[in-house]
Amino acid sequence: MLRITLYLIVVLSLLSGVSFALVSEGRPGVPYHAQVLFLKNKVVEDGKVVAVSLVYSDPRNENVEACSNSIDVFGGIELFQDIPEQQWVLIDYELQSILIADGFAGDADVSGVSACADLETCLEMSEQLKSGSEQQVNSERPPGGSTVKVNFETVQQRLDIGRKLVKAARCRGCHSLEGFGSGYAPSLTWKRFKYEKGWLETFIKAPYRMRPAMGDLMMPKYTSPNAVPNLKPEELELVAEYLTRAAIASAPSERFRRELWQEYDCYACHTRLYKAQPLPFSPTHIPNDIRDAAEASPTFQSCLGCHPFGDMRTVEPGPQGAPNAFATDLLFAFEKLTLNYLAAFLANPAYLEPETRMPNLGLGHQEVDEIRDLARQLKEAIANGRLEPVRGYYEMEKHADP
Repeated sequence: MLRITLYLIVVLSLLSGVSFALVSEGRPGVPYHAQVLFLKNKVVEDGKVVAVSLVYSDPRNENVEACSNSIDVFGGIELFQDIPEQQWVLIDYELQSILIADGFAGDADVSGVSACADLETCLEMSEQLKSGSEQQVNSERPPGGSTVKVNFETVQQRLDIGRKLVKAARCRGCHSLEGFGSGYAPSLTWKRFKYEKGWLETFIKAPYRMRPAMGDLMMPKYTSPNAVPNLKPEELELVAEYLTRAAIASAPSERFRRELWQEYDCYACHTRLYKAQPLPFSPTHIPNDIRDAAEASPTFQSCLGCHPFGDMRTVEPGPQGAPNAFATDLLFAFEKLTLNYLAAFLANPAYLEPETRMPNLGLGHQEVDEIRDLARQLKEAIANGRLEPVRGYYEMEKHADP
């Protein structure tokens, strides 16, 4: 892992003038086996592990230059219940997000952990385990395989164009991105792979109301002939790629803070358009089996205190400042989010989305699993055609002044 980290640092140094931090394909989402790390911090509340932070060197050793690289644990955090703090450990994990500012910071889901007596023991065990794992991988690898090299220049160009399109579309007039922007609409900064494959491109192509109570503000349709810019299909892909990579693999960008997003005044124009032509909201009918599962879950029922869920619990559109204006219809949230992201978000909302209004409810593993299982049922119902979400669209048309 250390060699990979050093490789990332070299890549970043070559791309120092670029607006993104990490361009190499496949770092988040790649499983790592028998990695030697140091358990720096473990927080236990009411007998339950709620936070774990891993680092690459023992901060107590003054003779070793401290490494600022660190990993926070989400999935599998309960595996550390009996592991003492300030201990060298062997970890099997899958990295989920990367932020690079003064060093490497990320979070991961852990599938295995074991404590070592000391660093030397950990290193020896790691070499043995990784050697056996590599032999197994090689024996199962089909012959004649080839590795496709990443073209960093092409990736850089694609992300640069995506960012320019985001700027031209004045997204910061409503959203916050890369650490700055407005707060009228949800932040576009998050960690981990958030959306199901293809969802973001589809939504940008034809945005629909996901928050019923937000009756006077909604994302415009940038594929409309009247939209500026008028995005073509290949441009939609570039915007979606840029937003995803900027969110999971880069720190807030200081070099773009001089952009005059404050002068975009998107809010006044958008709300005027939607107030002039209100969009009715039609809730989606929830199938009986999913309805029964939702009613049987006390945890999910508590979610309905703020969130609508199709026609099980609906809300009337209200002013932008309404208490639940940012509360998404959970049907749409379950449709768009990966199960991995949903579970991690429920465990610690502010870590994955620093500007979220969602409070930390202190849900336990069983409670998170209840909601994740319900989301899985809903995704399956949509995939097999038993459930068709009702989506309300606006067309981007020029406003006729009175």
